[in-house]
Amino acid sequence: MASIVGGSQKLILSRSKSLRLITLFLFYFTQGFPVGVFFYAIPAWMSVGGASTAEVASVVAAAGLPWSLKLVNGFIIDRYTFLPMGRRRVWIIGAQALISLSLLAGAAISPLPGDIVMLAALAFLSNAAVTFQDVGIDSLAVDIMEEDERAKAAGIMMAAQLLGIAAATSLGGLLFNGYGITVGLIGLALVPAGVMLHGIIIRERGNERRLPWTQGESHPKNRAVQVTAWMPLVRGAAKAIVVPLSILMLPIMMARSVAYGVFEAYHPELFTQGAGWGINDYTSLISTSTMVSGLVGLIIGGLVIDRIGAQRALTLAAAACAVLLFVMGFATSLWTVDWWLTAFILMFDIFAFFYVASFIPICMQLCVPAVAATQFTVYMAIGNFGRPIGAMIAAWTEGDLGMPAMMYLIAGAACAASAGALLFVRYAPNREVVAEVAEELPQGEGLPPKLD
Repeated sequence: MASIVGGSQKLILSRSKSLRLITLFLFYFTQGFPVGVFFYAIPAWMSVGGASTAEVASVVAAAGLPWSLKLVNGFIIDRYTFLPMGRRRVWIIGAQALISLSLLAGAAISPLPGDIVMLAALAFLSNAAVTFQDVGIDSLAVDIMEEDERAKAAGIMMAAQLLGIAAATSLGGLLFNGYGITVGLIGLALVPAGVMLHGIIIRERGNERRLPWTQGESHPKNRAVQVTAWMPLVRGAAKAIVVPLSILMLPIMMARSVAYGVFEAYHPELFTQGAGWGINDYTSLISTSTMVSGLVGLIIGGLVIDRIGAQRALTLAAAACAVLLFVMGFATSLWTVDWWLTAFILMFDIFAFFYVASFIPICMQLCVPAVAATQFTVYMAIGNFGRPIGAMIAAWTEGDLGMPAMMYLIAGAACAASAGALLFVRYAPNREVVAEVAEELPQGEGLPPKLD
């Protein structure tokens, strides 16, 4: 047992491209579980149980809040770690454990559809755990991935998360409907627990510990870039983010999540009460759509983005999302037509996949290793600000104004503005972007990722 957990030189991320990609896939897959549960399965379960759009929006907003606040996580993860286990892995393992425990806590409490405060608290806790795991695995990717792997890695990351959302949504809808929320959450907690074991047996670099009590030591590369005081960390991250290329990227990243905030708050009512779908029908569509978009991304996503370029792919995806949202906003007569609702969800998920998977490599290019967790997390956190905004727009336009079509038009305008902005900005490929960022930073480009 000691040879398995302690001194073996196998399963080291920096020495194996395939292990890096498999690790990204597994952890991003489990990220999808709390998202699928609290953004789709539980809202549908609540809606069938009689909850209003405003009540569903409260739970969705609580689930989305940690994603908007996760920039704090980046500062914490960059500043504090246990270097003998690597810069990121202790955070990844701990967060993965908390994901499982939060789902099990929900199973023990067994709330009803009307227990809004309790459901919101569980949604917040579960997704807060995911955000720490997300920041840890994202910054690990920035630390470890080679430049020529990043487009493929971005495709795998987003595809895996979508497949995880699909699995959790489908399984959650099936279990909640057939066996109740207690059995459902217990079943869903098992997958993150299993992936946590993968995080325990791998290592970032050679000679590191797998667990705190096993043998190993800090790797020199990690010691060289580790920031050990708050002010250098804050200054470094701030200087990286205020580079014009970074600032221009922030609203573009946020636009896509506005639409998803609208969907997650309003679609349970639209589908189950407006169009007459059952909870299983709705969750099955969401899971099928996310699975299809995930498979499309896994098979051709990285290849397409690499072939046409990340910025061009992002521009096209933003424009496609805008067109689809405008059609949905103006064609209200189609809101009860099954084929249109199905096509809308499928098409938007595919376009949104390319939207996200395209800006991830651009953000990775902008990151400096010493503050990678903080910098990359700020980008992703800003991108997620749109989710609670979208949920509030849905509650406002449908509840206060009685004009639900307006929510789609607002989300479409945000995507259209992003596509327009990208026509006037150029994100140079690979080292050109990093060099521009490095000109503003005292620590330069830091240590480039290399094989040991």
